[in-house]
Amino acid sequence: MKTGGPQGKSTQSNREASDDLPADGSLLTARGVRSRAALLDAARQMFRVKGYANTTITDITGEAGRAPGSFYTYFKNKEALLEQLAEDFKSEILFHMSALSTREAEPYTLIREHCAIYWRSCRDHSAELAAMFQAAMVDQHFRRRWQEIRADARTRIATSIISAEKKGLAQAPNPNPEIMASAIGSMMDYFCYIWLIEGGESDNSTLSDDIAIDTMARIFYRSVFSSPEPQP
Repeated sequence: MKTGGPQGKSTQSNREASDDLPADGSLLTARGVRSRAALLDAARQMFRVKGYANTTITDITGEAGRAPGSFYTYFKNKEALLEQLAEDFKSEILFHMSALSTREAEPYTLIREHCAIYWRSCRDHSAELAAMFQAAMVDQHFRRRWQEIRADARTRIATSIISAEKKGLAQAPNPNPEIMASAIGSMMDYFCYIWLIEGGESDNSTLSDDIAIDTMARIFYRSVFSSPEPQP
């Protein structure tokens, strides 16, 4: 597209206008909120059908039933849209985790609930998760943002490790709780990726939610706590 013509000027103007919008779109009109949501929903669908790398902005606006130039009213580019999807993914997980009652919960029960929230969120947003993994491998900016988004989960895991040690429930003192948290979190990330995006293992493509959640919870629990977990 030529940038010297009227259409190019309009696109440039839209990009500049998008700089004034907050990430959550809170300054948008009701109609704008609907249009922005339609673009996000369309992106999820197109990422599921074509993959992140092969999806174009025209694909997204076409699926959303919007004019191509309207995209830049809400997002600077496809990467900015994906960044918002990543933030939404993080916010959903934090919302569900904040609703958990931790006062009287047994450690294994609490760990299992956290694993359940993460697994189900990844399952329900598998198209976005696949796009996030793909973008993080090729885009340095998004890789940094993805690391920032994942940081909350790592902090929560590290906090649980430190808490277990203080209460005398841990297997042994861990000099690097943040590193162990990274290992446990990475296991969960890639486990979800293998089963929810790649379709499982070569000889097994079926995995129930309960088995997936139990497996992650037991690995997490056994990595930290000294007492055996309760039997199912």
